[in-house]
Amino acid sequence: MKTIRLTHILPLIILLSSFYYLGNTPRQQEDRHRWPAREQILDNLFSGRRLLFVYGTGRPERVAQYRAWAAEYQKRTRRLQISIKSDREVTHAELASQAVYLAGTVASNSWLAYFSPQLPVKFNRDGFQFLGKDYREPGDLIALFYPNPANPQQPLLLLAGNRDEEVLRSELFRPGGDYRVFRNGECLVFGNFSQAADRRWAFDSAGHHDFAAEMRLAKETEHFRFYTHGAVLPAAELEQFAAEREQHYERLTALLGRRARGMLINFHLYPNFEEKGLITANTEIAHCDRERQAVHVTVNHWVRGETEGCEADLVIARALGVPRHALLATGLRVSFTDNWRNHGYEYWASRLYLSGNVPALAEMLDNAKFERESYLMMQPLAATFTNFLVQLWGHEKFLANFADWSPAAAEVPRLDQEWRAYLEQLAQRFHAQIADDITRFPQADSFQKGFCHAHEGYQIYNGYLSRRSDEALTKLADLGVNAVSITPFTAITDPQRPEFFGFWRSAGSENDESVIHAAHTAQRLGMAVMLKPHIWVGHGGWPGDIKMASPQDWRQFFDFYYRWIRHYALLAEMYGMERFCIGVELAQTTLGHEQEWRDLIAKVRRLYSGELVYAANWGEEFENIRFWDALDYLGLNCYYPLSDQEEASAADLRRGAAAAMAKVAAVAWRFRKPVLLTEVGFTSTAAPWQQPHAEGRGRPLNLADQARCYEAVFQAVAGKFWCRGLYWWKWPSDLAQGGPLDTEFTPNNKPAEQVVARWYRNGLAPALGSR
Repeated sequence: MKTIRLTHILPLIILLSSFYYLGNTPRQQEDRHRWPAREQILDNLFSGRRLLFVYGTGRPERVAQYRAWAAEYQKRTRRLQISIKSDREVTHAELASQAVYLAGTVASNSWLAYFSPQLPVKFNRDGFQFLGKDYREPGDLIALFYPNPANPQQPLLLLAGNRDEEVLRSELFRPGGDYRVFRNGECLVFGNFSQAADRRWAFDSAGHHDFAAEMRLAKETEHFRFYTHGAVLPAAELEQFAAEREQHYERLTALLGRRARGMLINFHLYPNFEEKGLITANTEIAHCDRERQAVHVTVNHWVRGETEGCEADLVIARALGVPRHALLATGLRVSFTDNWRNHGYEYWASRLYLSGNVPALAEMLDNAKFERESYLMMQPLAATFTNFLVQLWGHEKFLANFADWSPAAAEVPRLDQEWRAYLEQLAQRFHAQIADDITRFPQADSFQKGFCHAHEGYQIYNGYLSRRSDEALTKLADLGVNAVSITPFTAITDPQRPEFFGFWRSAGSENDESVIHAAHTAQRLGMAVMLKPHIWVGHGGWPGDIKMASPQDWRQFFDFYYRWIRHYALLAEMYGMERFCIGVELAQTTLGHEQEWRDLIAKVRRLYSGELVYAANWGEEFENIRFWDALDYLGLNCYYPLSDQEEASAADLRRGAAAAMAKVAAVAWRFRKPVLLTEVGFTSTAAPWQQPHAEGRGRPLNLADQARCYEAVFQAVAGKFWCRGLYWWKWPSDLAQGGPLDTEFTPNNKPAEQVVARWYRNGLAPALGSR
């Protein structure tokens, strides 16, 4: 497995600290080697599901802010029960009984100084010391994941700095590694401690990354300083890029006036989403920091069109200020882009208009609604609206109105109608191009030898957009896999109440950049992609629990659901993902709501040009859905038991798999549609055939039983012409998951992996799906 690279020689004192932390005694070193490994501590955290958040009271003027900050963390954290106490209230016994999050400074939180001798970070009045280096700047922070000194079986999450103001401005405990040191919001140092048995939780040079040493000032122009973070652009390309930025700046100042002149913008260039995310905790293609007058951009040749907008954002904010409506700020910024999402914002606004996906202008003028909706929709539409206003008012009046304009309620319907007429004219320009793009949309006709590629790491370096994920996909290609599903999530707390489905944007999550990176890598390796959005239901629920209480609630649910699913349909269209799954295991929404799903499918088809599937839960839902004829495939998350016996022979498993496939075939024949097994899988536990959907945690390990189930399923679908593919659940984004001691679903580094290779790679796969 590839580890995070060390690109610069560390000072001698840091190398010495790999054997002996400053302030640690030999006895403490010996104790540390007996501490549990990272995975065990994480398992203890999520099995206990409790976390104690401790804030400081040493600075009374900050107490209320810390309390509100902790409450926001409590609200955002779904998988854990968060309790909140001040450093004065909490006892040592409480700290030893559970996972702990300490936040503050040595002046505000007394427990930081108390635990400091037992931690690899040393706090003092002037700042803190980590790996032999002093950090004394006001904006310096450290985030640490480490065994709790009061009870090493539980984790300590620590976020501390030199100024409470800076701690409170940070993004709480942001994902990424065992330790990170930040200065003014940017990561200087990142790494993971050793997990080797003889050096556990010691410094590990192979897991250490010194971002500060990699950053260099590569070029200066009149209005820009260009900083590179690792290898980004050859010299000639950097020269061209710098020249383009100056030309764009001149265009901005010419249009926006003298107040836009005289700026000096810091431009940070990153080689990939992973590096950008680890350094800035933001994995977006590009983002800007108005306070520091900086732009941060991922540079690659397959996703473009965001750079100019971020540059424009800084200049617009200085020249015109912040308008009352986010619609105008977003629209003007995007209107300065040259190639938004590879085709340009006018092209995508035309696609949205022609597919019936333009919200009412009143909604777009509502800042809260505008900002919660899909930015892939709102940004191109907003840009066309600002262009419409410039055409309506003239350039000078638009600039004069920008900051304070807000239309009267009676004016909005007229503006809405006139803007749609503008969109109608605009769309005429793109009719032929859109029609051509639809006919040329990527297709993958071969049998889908698939896997569900799972985002198994929320620390950036082990999720979808990481090098580790690229390595995991490469191994899949070597196994003969030609198709993967990629799954972004949303979450709800109450499955019986309609609520807006949010879009996950945090750096470590299954955000859009992680999805398009994983899809790009898979396609580069010769695999087709199915985008398969999924709803995570809190408190141990699952999508099949979603059920509304009234017709009004059902209408609201389907409205919210479409607003969410169309974002991913548009993302799949933009990046040429061959298949799109419109839902997963929503059993109580599909049975009895046939027309709502038919309407939704028809609307998605107007936006997305590839093949559609729905992933039904096995049993009642799959066998009773009535809208299968509206889709290209019948999708089945296939967890039919193969046997109810604790001991089952190979013949028993074959018979059980054949009986399950007979049920599937009956539905396929009824609708004359092919089937995709959108999920099928078994844990590596004893007798997983009894309850294939059950998790493996806490059950006895049995690698052979998992492999036998894989063999039985392969034999059951071989030669069945109604079956066009199967996607095994699951393949991790980090190959550290799995292995001969793992009881969960992945076959990675288990005997079942060789069963897959034999069927997918060694000449047997062509029989699958043949007549």
